[in-house]
Amino acid sequence: MKNLFSTFAILILFASQSFSQHSLQGVWEGGITVPGGQLKIVFKITETENGYTGTLDIPQQGAKGLSLDPITQTGDSVSLNFKAGQVTGLFTGTFVSPTKIIGSYSQGGPSTPFSIVRTSATINNSSKADNEISLLITNGDIDIGGTLTLPEGNIKAPLFIMNSGSGAQDRDSNVFGFKIFEVIAQHLAKNGIPSFRFDDRGINQSSGEFSNARLQDLTSDVEAIISYFQNSTDYTFRKFGLLGHSQGGVVAGKVASENKAVSELILMGSTAPSLSEILRYQVEFAYSASPINKALVEKEIRARESIMNAVVRGTELNNAKESYIKAYTEVLNNLPEAQRNSIPDMNAMVSSQTEQLAALYSSPQIKSLLFYVPTKDLEKLTIPTLVLFGDNDTQVTISQNQAKIRTALETSGTGYTIKVIETANHLFQKSNTGLASEYPTLDRKFVGGFLEYISSWILDN
Repeated sequence: MKNLFSTFAILILFASQSFSQHSLQGVWEGGITVPGGQLKIVFKITETENGYTGTLDIPQQGAKGLSLDPITQTGDSVSLNFKAGQVTGLFTGTFVSPTKIIGSYSQGGPSTPFSIVRTSATINNSSKADNEISLLITNGDIDIGGTLTLPEGNIKAPLFIMNSGSGAQDRDSNVFGFKIFEVIAQHLAKNGIPSFRFDDRGINQSSGEFSNARLQDLTSDVEAIISYFQNSTDYTFRKFGLLGHSQGGVVAGKVASENKAVSELILMGSTAPSLSEILRYQVEFAYSASPINKALVEKEIRARESIMNAVVRGTELNNAKESYIKAYTEVLNNLPEAQRNSIPDMNAMVSSQTEQLAALYSSPQIKSLLFYVPTKDLEKLTIPTLVLFGDNDTQVTISQNQAKIRTALETSGTGYTIKVIETANHLFQKSNTGLASEYPTLDRKFVGGFLEYISSWILDN
């Protein structure tokens, strides 16, 4: 699942030049590698008479439209600055082609490799297919903007509602220019299957704030969408299918277990254990290449989990923070000398990470998911269910998830199919390593046969 934890604040600076043969105009997408995965960054830059202006989006943290200032460019070298509160981030890089920039990111400490690719030459590239209808659906005081995609001929299946993964996503579930849900929607339409995809809270036409949306809020949005189509005089549907990608599978599974109008469920790279278990796996993976003693790593992870427990219980948070400070300080003191000496202020770094972890786990959405076990919902299912895994998925791994989901579905007694897609990563692209850092370099399409398998399964069930 998209990276749900961060060990440092996200502040970016990007630089650009006014006199280069390459223009910064357009939408640029890339990522910074953080422990456990890739943090997606989106720059939207416009060229004016007075130079460049631009904004920064960090979808996984619910940040949108943050100002970039200044943006400077000299020849093929670019620099872009971003400030949040008292922290300033800097990205400096070089054009390696008209549509790709590589460089490094820093925020006052060691730098991290960074790369971005231009996914659109214009900011407002909102072309719409003829079979797509934009709708605005309300859920109390929340607006939900989405797209209904209809087949040209007869409708042969329920309306499939798509649920995106962790982090605030637009309706297309756009990851490095790969519009996952748009591609699925158009394929389904060609096979007589209608679909609806929607912007997460706080993105594009949807109101609210994604990071403050608890699991029950996310499921209520899907319930509101179902209710809208059940009662609409223009687009009436009585049966629904749910498709959930990554964390979206948690939402879809919960709704499917409770709403009798849902008749089919598809889980794409969806998780079985609680978020706390997933975070443990991600941290262990992040430390796997480190020379730090495993006992110290385990001590640091348990101290993280003490913060989680304190946040959920609402007690003893200060004690948990103190324990984490001791554990993390011990880890840093056992780094190789060169790495240890590269830390300008160890106490400040430890304090900052401790506060950031506490703030992250305290956010309403993360807090609601920390100890929620998705397989409890799957045990209640009575509808056909398709579970898809990528053979190369390093975010939602087969080893951590497949057996638990299979056991839950066996317990439910419902009909199900589990399919492992060879060479597929978490986005179900053909991949080499499956690592999130590989996403920007891959073709923006699904592995061969993936779409056809989904549509055939829907029509057969």
